[in-house]
Amino acid sequence: MKLVLMNLKNSVLFKLFGSLTILVLIAGTAFFFYRRNSFVTATVIQGDVEVAVYALGKVKSHHKFDVILAVMSNVKHVFVEEGSLVKTGAPLLEINGGGVFRAPFAGTITFVKVRTGEIAPPNTVLLREENIQDRFIELTLEQQAALRVLKGQTARVSLESVRGPSLVGKITAVFPREEEFIAQVSVPDLNSNVLPGMTADVTVEVGHIKNAILIPYKAIHNGFVTVRRKDKWKKEKVLIGHIDGINVEVKSANLFVGDKIRLAKEEN
Repeated sequence: MKLVLMNLKNSVLFKLFGSLTILVLIAGTAFFFYRRNSFVTATVIQGDVEVAVYALGKVKSHHKFDVILAVMSNVKHVFVEEGSLVKTGAPLLEINGGGVFRAPFAGTITFVKVRTGEIAPPNTVLLREENIQDRFIELTLEQQAALRVLKGQTARVSLESVRGPSLVGKITAVFPREEEFIAQVSVPDLNSNVLPGMTADVTVEVGHIKNAILIPYKAIHNGFVTVRRKDKWKKEKVLIGHIDGINVEVKSANLFVGDKIRLAKEEN
């Protein structure tokens, strides 16, 4: 009798746990298929797009003075050290038999290579003064970008690790330098704690396109867009134009305003 009851209990437990396992498997399968078929959609729109050139810039000083000797000389006296604030005409460095070098403008000493009593080598920067409050941003451009960047265009500047809205500046010059293409940006509202040598992300507005067909950049995968056609999803190859960082201009004629497109699968 005990054996029969034990077998009966085992049978009931087996069925119970078996049913729970099947339920768990069914629920897991259902969740799996739900996640596989879950995605984000967007709508093709018509609007304006800004045409821009993107570049990495470096903060530089407009006024910089270097002390360089033509011949080897003895340093009689160094009057300043790195970080010193000097006024116009202040003594900087004196060499034996060569007189005293003085500050041509008010500024900050940013580099000192030699000390009093040392021998100064020729053709070497011995001391540097900069006006670190009179600054600009210098860009190095690729050839295609340099052809589109012009003096007077608006530039938006974002400094690394600095929160807040981007700063607005203007392109003040575009010129070649030793087979590189340089653009200079004036930024009136540059904070005083932004120092020469710091880097910035710069967006130069070089044009404006009106009434463009636009889709999110994330909708494009290997040159294709998945679009809803007659209640089915279909891949369409698209020809794209300008990108404003979020949206893309579509030049091909196979997407229309109001079309539903797929962006990407949802992620936790």
